[in-house]
Formats: sequence, C-alpha cells, structure tokens
Amino acid sequence: MFKDVIGDWPTNERFILTSCDDKYFDRYFPRFYNSYRKHWQLPIHVHVIDPSDISLQRLEDLTVTYTYCTTDPAILKWPYSYETYCQAQRFILLGYNLLENQSVIVADVDSYALREPNQKQRRTLESDMAFTEYNGRLMATFCNFHHGRRALARESAIKMQKLIQQSDTIGVDQLVIKETFKSLPYNKLKHQEWIRHFDNRTDIDAKKHNQCLIYHEKGKRGKIKTVETAWTDIR
Repeated sequence: MFKDVIGDWPTNERFILTSCDDKYFDRYFPRFYNSYRKHWQLPIHVHVIDPSDISLQRLEDLTVTYTYCTTDPAILKWPYSYETYCQAQRFILLGYNLLENQSVIVADVDSYALREPNQKQRRTLESDMAFTEYNGRLMATFCNFHHGRRALARESAIKMQKLIQQSDTIGVDQLVIKETFKSLPYNKLKHQEWIRHFDNRTDIDAKKHNQCLIYHEKGKRGKIKTVETAWTDIR
C-alpha cells in the first residue's frame, strides 16, 4: 500500500504528525499549521493523499517535512471507504517508521491548538503512549506514540493494512488502536482538558470546546464552521 510514498520521514526526536487528502489539506492545514507552530513549537510532518500540483507547491513553501502518495485505482475497489483509507495512513506510516524518533504526536488535521501545554501536561503526553478515552474507546483524534512501544506500533500498522482490505468498517484506525493498546499501560489524557469528543451542536458546546488545549471539529456544526485561517495567513 505504501510502496509509492514519496518524501522522507523526519528524524526529529519529537514532532507532530497528521495526514489527509487534498480537500482536507486545502481547507484545514493552514489553521493546523499556524496553531501548532504557535502553541507547541514542534516540527510538523504532514502526509497528503492524492495532492494536487498546487498543494505540492504549497508543501515546498512551508516549514514542514512531508510525504505524499497517489492512490492506486485498484485500491479503490477494496470494500472500505476512501475516508477510512485516508484515516489509517498516518498510523500505518508511523508503525513502519517509528525508529529514531522518541515520540510522535498524532493529530487530526481538522484539529487545532488553542493554547500551550504546561510542563506537567507535556510530560504526561510525551513520556509514553498517551490517549484520551471516550465511551470506552481509545481515541485516535489526538494521541502520542512512543519509541518504547515501536513493536506494537508496527503490529497495529500491519493489522490496519489487513483490515481495510477485508472490511468496510468505519474507523479502522480507532478500532485497531483500541485492540492493540487498551489492556496495556498508557498515559491518560483527561477528556475535556486536552480535547472534547462531544459533537459541537450549540454555542455552549463551542464554548466548552474552546476551553481545551486542542479544538476538534465534531458534528455537522463543527465541520461547517468557517475556517478563518487561509493560505494567505500562513506564518
């Protein structure tokens, strides 16, 4: 699935990883890029699926490392959705490449950082595998993968590759992460302190979302929320 990935995996000790298709890259990445650079001050690596020529030029102009790939038409005949395929790619790439890196923060591209974590919060996030929990699930929206668990990260990548070829299950990445790590020790990121997994349906929901470290677009209201950061605002 990843034999035609173009670009180099970063060698940074710590960095933030996201992946998306071209549509989400165009709509959400400027805000993602500006917010995490401002509040987290960590290198960013983005993997883009089926990027346009315009997106490739933008990647060249940004202070990021990046990889990209073009989807083989044969893959689109598999039973999963294109969305599921895109969601799983970051974890599959991470599973095969988590070698020199100490820890890699994985974040959805439609999330953005609202504020800087304090030292205690950073230690909680970066010292081991770290997840938020919601309704008994380990959430893939925002999490940390640690070098000490690289064998399990690779195991989860292999599972995802197999599952998306055999099933039309939505949220394959989240399902495999739960199966792989749920029974093992990991650092818990407090729900509604780090990120809020409820749908953003009302102004009250939006206010509570804005009190977290990370804001994530949830529900129809969240997804149609105006993205204020345009490509002209990249800093």
